[in-house]
Amino acid sequence: MMYRSHPMATGLLVMLATSFLIPVAADQECDWTGPRVDCGYVGITEGECRNKGCCWNPADFQDFPYVDVPWCFTQNAHPAEYEAAKIQEDNGGGSYAELALVKSVQPELGPDVTKLSASVRRVGCDTLRLTLRDADEARWEVPTHLFKSDILAGQPCSPQAPVARQRPGSGPSMNGACGGSATTLEYNLLPHPFSLTVTRSGDGAPLFNSTGQRLVFKDQYLELSTGLSPGATLFGAGERVSRSLHLARNGAPRPLWNRDIGPALEEQNSYGSHPWVLGLEPDGTAWGILLLSSNAMDIIPSEEKLSWRVTGGIIDMFVFGGPTPLAVMEQFTAVIGRPALVPYWTLGWHQCKYGYASVWEVREVVANYSAAGLPLEAQWIDIDQMDHWMDFTFDPVDFPVEEMQALVEDLHANGQKFVPILDPGIKVEPGYHAYDEALKRDLFVRNVEGDPYLGWVWPGPCHFLDYLLPRTAAYWEEELAAHHNILPWDGIWIDMNEISNFCTGDLCRLKPETESEVPTLPSSRQEGLGKDPQWVCHLECWEAQGLNSTQAGWAHPPYDIANGLARSPLGYKVMSVLNSHHDGSSEYDAHQLYSLAQTRVTAAAVESIRRKRPFILSRSSYLGVGAYAAHWTGDNVATWDQLAKSIAGVLNIGLFGIAMGGADICGFQGNTTSELCARWVSLGAFYPFARSHSDLHSTRQELYLWPEVAEAGRQALSQRYRLLPYLYSTMRAAHDTGAPAMRPLWMTFPEDVAGHRNDRQFMFGDALLVTPVLTQGARSVEGHFPPGTWYSLWNASDVVHARANGTDVTLDAPLERIPYHVRGGRIIGTAEPRRTTRDTKAGALTLLVALPGEGSGAERSAHGVVYNDDGESVVQARASPCSFLHANVTVRRDGQGSLSGTLKIAFGSSWAWPGGARYPDDALGGAESVAADGDPPIPWPSLAGLRILGWEGGAPEAVRTRSFRPSGEASGSQGQSVVDLNLAEGARVKDSTLLLSMESVELPLDCPGSLEIEWGPRKTAQYSDV
Repeated sequence: MMYRSHPMATGLLVMLATSFLIPVAADQECDWTGPRVDCGYVGITEGECRNKGCCWNPADFQDFPYVDVPWCFTQNAHPAEYEAAKIQEDNGGGSYAELALVKSVQPELGPDVTKLSASVRRVGCDTLRLTLRDADEARWEVPTHLFKSDILAGQPCSPQAPVARQRPGSGPSMNGACGGSATTLEYNLLPHPFSLTVTRSGDGAPLFNSTGQRLVFKDQYLELSTGLSPGATLFGAGERVSRSLHLARNGAPRPLWNRDIGPALEEQNSYGSHPWVLGLEPDGTAWGILLLSSNAMDIIPSEEKLSWRVTGGIIDMFVFGGPTPLAVMEQFTAVIGRPALVPYWTLGWHQCKYGYASVWEVREVVANYSAAGLPLEAQWIDIDQMDHWMDFTFDPVDFPVEEMQALVEDLHANGQKFVPILDPGIKVEPGYHAYDEALKRDLFVRNVEGDPYLGWVWPGPCHFLDYLLPRTAAYWEEELAAHHNILPWDGIWIDMNEISNFCTGDLCRLKPETESEVPTLPSSRQEGLGKDPQWVCHLECWEAQGLNSTQAGWAHPPYDIANGLARSPLGYKVMSVLNSHHDGSSEYDAHQLYSLAQTRVTAAAVESIRRKRPFILSRSSYLGVGAYAAHWTGDNVATWDQLAKSIAGVLNIGLFGIAMGGADICGFQGNTTSELCARWVSLGAFYPFARSHSDLHSTRQELYLWPEVAEAGRQALSQRYRLLPYLYSTMRAAHDTGAPAMRPLWMTFPEDVAGHRNDRQFMFGDALLVTPVLTQGARSVEGHFPPGTWYSLWNASDVVHARANGTDVTLDAPLERIPYHVRGGRIIGTAEPRRTTRDTKAGALTLLVALPGEGSGAERSAHGVVYNDDGESVVQARASPCSFLHANVTVRRDGQGSLSGTLKIAFGSSWAWPGGARYPDDALGGAESVAADGDPPIPWPSLAGLRILGWEGGAPEAVRTRSFRPSGEASGSQGQSVVDLNLAEGARVKDSTLLLSMESVELPLDCPGSLEIEWGPRKTAQYSDV
């Protein structure tokens, strides 16, 4: 049994008053940040604790929920050290050493590993990898084949990558072919005691420093720490819901162990585990540290240090040098895998509810969206559609297969999509094909006795597929294909894959009363909900006996992470940690990997079945899941508090390397209100993944149910669909570089210190700033604007000119909309919004040009990249150059005060201007515009026009275009064409916005080729003879 080592409640006030009487500096034997191993008993007093020679400190972490860790704990601050011998360098530029234990600590945490092998290697641009292994025995390591990563697969770094080198005289250098002007890393190995220091060359900034910190390597307890600068702000170490995006450096343990806990419980470990931290320094430089481990762990940020305490495996740590936050994200995702590029349609509006009573009710929802003039891209259905909640089945009464087929056929005819749900639990029911086939092929995770592990989820007694077993992939694809043949869905939603289990136990069996019939809970049909599945355990479960020492250690590890902030057993309401996978791994080691293994197999199967780009939504997550799937924050609550916390939740998803993230808009649990839902849809319209979803017992909350919510939805989603070309381009950039789509302000403006802890606003990409209303009854909102010029998307004459250190502004925010601003100096693609992404994408392209402020000088420029493809084809390793449209606008004021402008468009294969230079004066003809042989044609729409914000002049008198096409193999010629456009009807100025319409001429965007448009007084719109 777990117990708390603290006195009874009567002594609580006294203990709180003395909570920090023993800081580490005053008592070298006690570290209040841990690890805390129990040294007392229930009711022990401070005096009794000290008389035992133990440490005393109440668990009172500032601005943090209560954590049930011992108040009386064993001495934990003695040095733990190894020394290095035989430091050498191999031909690949790596440094290696043998480590021997010098000082052992805390025998209560188990025996030490006495000999370690250490390596430090450069594995990517500005990335170092430190690995510590048992020198004598193989230990559990995360299987790297699960990741979509060249680095983890052992591929060499790009030859243009910078070299990591040691300081002169500090030991072997890190040789390599990398070079260039990018930041390089230096490291220093100290042998006695062993420690590692990593710094950034040039500025000498420390990124990792284990000097003076404990190094503990035991069988089931590993500890590694790095010192921190006083001003560093930390992010990551998720997944959990928090009051803020940044990690309070308060010494509280952040446990990582996947479990079925949603955002309602603050700071508790939730659905996903991401053992990495990004550090942001006051000067805007950034670094990152990743521990590649799937074992249960605590990450502890304190004022002095950042510590990892892990229950097994090895130390496999990556240090990312930045120096910018975006560079850290690029380095991080190079290791774990770049985010998947989602299909275009997934950027539309999604509707779901757990509790739709029938397929006919779902049809009404689809029809009502259309009648209300609201877009609806995809209709989702939760487990309601299943026959007794079994995967790949249909309820024959309320969701008969013929009616479901007709529904999906109609959705597809309207350009809409359908997404069903699947759970990992396969019901134990002979005659059920999915069960029979998996049992016959021996695909289930095994219990400690070697039989399929029995748990309990929605359908009742279940076994769980082993996705670490290679042959499971063929079975899973066959089941998905058979289901798709019956109902041609467009994506797959995976729920409960932590794994969630309604029971707790190493071994379980059916209770006598459930052997013949599974009980059901009382029906809620009188509330319009006819199916209420059993969410409590109906199995008899117990703890396994007669375990060997290894199994006993898994069942009761010597170090209890703060699971659920209560030191809950690792096997609580998940699969037993004693379970085994077919590759020999234990659930104790591999538990965190279930979602990664399942999404990897599912993405491959869906791609194979549909022959299109797959879309998978996964509730659980781990490092690398973003390369295969999207993720959402899970079962939130319809409250204003949860609305605000959803921002940090979705921002964290981006920081985990998952570009497509969202939260259940309007709230999942509880009953929303019209005001809350209106504010939430205005905010959620710019989550990357925008879906309304609610619980079985919640009232309906489709957007059309309240006039004010419908209006807010129409306005917000109109902006989202208008900006679809920009959103999709941002998702492509995330896929190529790891840059989060939805990102905190500091990701784009790291030098703006005021934005370092701003988690009440966010950006989508580097050009769109969203300022939500998070307070009930508010009709205005305070917003922080990073340096530059910002134009309201609602009224371009509402402009914010932010100072060099940013500016705070109070903004009007009526109920039907919240402030959206576009950044000066950027060009983004827009489209005419329609009801579906298919129809929106089919329209012409308009370039929205946001000029920098007048203070930028007589010449002002803006630039941007628009990415385009067919939106659904499988992503190739090499994107066609014709998919990237690069646009540059320059506006000049002559001596008479007249304004003229030039737009240059070229196609190229990178995120910088084609041809090498960044937005050169004359890019025409010099751009990398020719697609490679075999590249598919890119369906670019015509250019409808320009919308130029910040235009401080009259309508232009003349507009002229010049297009250039390189030589073609067929014609053997190249050419330019010059066209004078009569835009007397198509050029106008309103609210400091110049509108240039090209619709009358249907100006094509052809690749290969380039285009230039010039406008202004008639005398300036001239070219030399062609």
